[in-house]
Amino acid sequence: MPLTAHMLGHGSLDATLEDLGRELAWETVYRTRPRALLTCTDCGGAMHAKISNRGARFFAHDRRPAHCAAVGESAEHLLLKTQLAQAARAAGFRADLEVTADHRGWRADVLVVAPDGRRTALEAQVSSAPFDEILERTSRYRDDGIETVWFTPLSARWLGHVPSVPLQHPATPSTPWKLTRPAVRRFRADPCTCDPRPPWHNSVHAGWTHPTPYNLDAIVARILDGRLVPVPTTVPLAGPPYDGWATPKDIEAAARHPDSGEGFELPYVPPVGAAWYQMWPPEEQHRLLNAAITWILNTTGKKATPRPRWTATWLAGGLGLSRTIGNSWDITSAALIRPDPGRIDWLQIGDLPVIVGSAEERRSLETSAPTDAHIIVLSGPSATGR
Repeated sequence: MPLTAHMLGHGSLDATLEDLGRELAWETVYRTRPRALLTCTDCGGAMHAKISNRGARFFAHDRRPAHCAAVGESAEHLLLKTQLAQAARAAGFRADLEVTADHRGWRADVLVVAPDGRRTALEAQVSSAPFDEILERTSRYRDDGIETVWFTPLSARWLGHVPSVPLQHPATPSTPWKLTRPAVRRFRADPCTCDPRPPWHNSVHAGWTHPTPYNLDAIVARILDGRLVPVPTTVPLAGPPYDGWATPKDIEAAARHPDSGEGFELPYVPPVGAAWYQMWPPEEQHRLLNAAITWILNTTGKKATPRPRWTATWLAGGLGLSRTIGNSWDITSAALIRPDPGRIDWLQIGDLPVIVGSAEERRSLETSAPTDAHIIVLSGPSATGR
């Protein structure tokens, strides 16, 4: 059910526009005699105008072609493409449906052109597609200087690996698409008001929250005009490179804030007077920190933040890590990296994971550790523990 067709002498027609985008009435192409000369914008096959049982206008091939990208699209796909195009147009952008590159390397569901010439492809992906295919299609757009945003109701593995917005299936074919969960994030930094303050709390609670959810039209408008951009993941080797959308201002604020975990670099302090975990070479400190962040993400689903400013006695010279609680900006301790075996108080540690970089380090801790201590060794690709 293509929404576009080429008409001899007029160019591309768009069935979603009242005047077909060419100042033509629908009656000019629908059931006219002689027939309007319509062809497919993808395969060039002959087409005719139709109206569905629900009153939706579209174009159809006279004969089903053997190979055509415009064939086989579901009603869901057409509805989402139409809504994306309408949202872009309502925001003041030019939006063309079903645009195929001259070199045929890509075919955009909706190609948006900004006043300054910047182009963005809005892709409606309602059926499953291989991970590598989505990355490859995104790369083709990038090669032509086109930004891409994927909209999907799928819990796909590629979500976050490309700029994407999660959606919820419409209840009926005529129901608009909407976001399935908050896709927009906001950075906040507020003074800690906890009384009494737990030893692992800093003076400031800083992190990402979710504001009131946007509807689909609003998020499309804000993405296209640059008010929202993908949030880059700053944890190395810890999953997808993108983590939702935020304003450039919030991303800059997070990068500047030491308690956010964004843009954090573990400082190297010379051995004299250094904390126990800083006695290792800087490269090894970074390796274990990155491995610990990845392990916490894989086991809890939360990104951990290193807390080099924590100085409580229970740290025993180790590096504390925190993570958020639920969807709030409140934090809790997530793990402890390389505490001093001679100073650690296991009663204070409780069931908090203690992360070390070798089996030798674990053996040093085990000399005083209770049998139920949670010691994790991250010495390579896999983790061991007890």
